[in-house]
Amino acid sequence: MTGGPELYGFPPPETVPDLRWLGPDYVSVLVYDLTQGLLRQDPRTSVMGVRCEGEPRLDPSVDPSGVIRAHDACFPLQVYVQDGRGRPWCLRGRWTYSGRELGTSAASITHSWRLLSAEGV
Repeated sequence: MTGGPELYGFPPPETVPDLRWLGPDYVSVLVYDLTQGLLRQDPRTSVMGVRCEGEPRLDPSVDPSGVIRAHDACFPLQVYVQDGRGRPWCLRGRWTYSGRELGTSAASITHSWRLLSAEGV
């Protein structure tokens, strides 16, 4: 992401083939979705950096024929932001993608953020 936030600790896409359902560059997708969510709360927020604190937890589910049709991917993150008033914050939490009906015309992917802590820096 040219000109975007600094990114740390994310496994390279080629080392986590189980995340292909998020697209060829899952990190850019994650940072975009996360940023859009923060901007809905405060339109003047700036995301300065995102650190993945560990390996994502991957939870696939297979249908009776053995094909993965549902998959959750949970990322432990630290997100460094500057709020609309110019104050810096470190947000810690879990970003989760939930894919359902993958590989079908009814496929859907949703995401959620679980904030664990917010500290001014």
